[in-house]
Amino acid sequence: MSSPSVIVIGGGAAALSLAAAMPEDIQITLLTKSTTGRSNSMLAQGGIASFHQTGDSAAEHLADTLAAGGGHNDVNMAAGIIKDGKRMIERLLEQHFPFDLDEHGEPQLGREGGHHRNRIFHAGGDATGKMLVQHLAGRLQENVSVMEQVTVYELLLEQGRCTGVLASHEETGLFEMRADAVIIAAGGCGSLFSRHTNDTTLTGDGLMMAYAAGAELTDLEFIQFHPTLLVHEEVCYGLVSEAVRGEGGVIRDENGRRIMSGRHAMGDLAPRDVVARVMHEEIRSGHSLYIDISGCSHFAERFPTISSLCETAGVDIHEGRIPVAPGMHFLMGGIRVNEWGESTVPGLYAIGEAACTGLHGANRLASNSLLEALVMGNRAAQRIAQVVPARITDESTHSLSAQERDGCYEVPHITLEELQWHMSKSVSIQRSGEELQALYRWLHEVQTDPIHVQKITKEQLERLHLWQLAKLVTASALLREESRGAHYRTDFPARDDAGWKGKQIIHSRDGIQIRENEGIAQTWNVYS
Repeated sequence: MSSPSVIVIGGGAAALSLAAAMPEDIQITLLTKSTTGRSNSMLAQGGIASFHQTGDSAAEHLADTLAAGGGHNDVNMAAGIIKDGKRMIERLLEQHFPFDLDEHGEPQLGREGGHHRNRIFHAGGDATGKMLVQHLAGRLQENVSVMEQVTVYELLLEQGRCTGVLASHEETGLFEMRADAVIIAAGGCGSLFSRHTNDTTLTGDGLMMAYAAGAELTDLEFIQFHPTLLVHEEVCYGLVSEAVRGEGGVIRDENGRRIMSGRHAMGDLAPRDVVARVMHEEIRSGHSLYIDISGCSHFAERFPTISSLCETAGVDIHEGRIPVAPGMHFLMGGIRVNEWGESTVPGLYAIGEAACTGLHGANRLASNSLLEALVMGNRAAQRIAQVVPARITDESTHSLSAQERDGCYEVPHITLEELQWHMSKSVSIQRSGEELQALYRWLHEVQTDPIHVQKITKEQLERLHLWQLAKLVTASALLREESRGAHYRTDFPARDDAGWKGKQIIHSRDGIQIRENEGIAQTWNVYS
């Protein structure tokens, strides 16, 4: 009888956190669609949020998280992740992770939108995600193997339990791989929109494979649009971290007017949904916007990644202006999981952006995502080590011929650009019932082409997943007739706590449910 094994779909911080924490007697296979260097974690500039300064506390970090989340956070989950996150930061410090330090050798804490205190641990200036991925990868043991250029088609089920994957390798073709548990860490769905900060490999694959396997998805209407993407001459070059505003940057229009003045008590450091909506209104009124970085000391040293983006875009940082516009950044919703990352399908876990833990609520607080990735990867590893049985067979991988695997996928007869245009027009920063209904009809009227499983390409499968997910996102946005966090309805511009507080829109193969969540329905002063 051989060692138990698990399959991890994805290669970002959450996947690596899990792999690094897993006992050495459990065999782990990481499957990545491209290479291990392609993930949203690698692009994360800001840092990891955790209380550290004298006077700061878990309660204050929680309060900021709940305020940003628009009253839709699961209070118990948020409190627990923040508490465990503190221990993860302490562990990184013990491991001599290269956080940026001040002249006294203490962590040089930054501040970002929605935070009332400096609590952002960063490394390499604005390369925290990349350095975290490299650090975790360096801690992997011999029980971890990585398969790159693998496209996972679907999850395998036996008697209602997830037991493996159907996948295809770029060179060797279609195969089945069995395991005692499958973990989805495949990220979100930035590619649903024309302008986004995500790696282009993020196409909602994990979400839709879980949905097809019977898992529940929730909170899909809550999509965060980051206020400041570097957009020059209509081309998007990437993210300009919120930390720039934390270091003194301010958003101005072409006339030098500070657009956030009088719009929110926290000004340029207001929560992301607030800043993004103000910017959206200003741009629609004909204004061009930029971040004034003249107040940022030693900009090139503090933000080498952003400085490099500016050079690529032909923007001279010495002029003190970086042109910006909002774009899709993060999915707060995802595969519904418990505190251990377990989905509603036995044997199937989800961690990272693909999962919905309830930490982020209706709008993620800056730099809480890497914190969640570390905590939930670690928790899922603990849980799997407790519950996975010993393997019964050594035959974990099996190549498939055309005769052994039949079936077709109904691929939408639309281009990716068409889908992105429609989603960007109707399901972005501001939404209306009329536009959402029109989009819902269009999505469901799209014709499909049957493509045999042996012939479907990675691009076709990605387009299929994005189209399927677009239908669910649009349905959620249409159902929630209020404005909360990142979900803003022009026809329902107020938050409706009487009608919607504590309620989640949940999608499954059985249909759509609106369900009460006791963790969200709690009052915020439980931990005061």
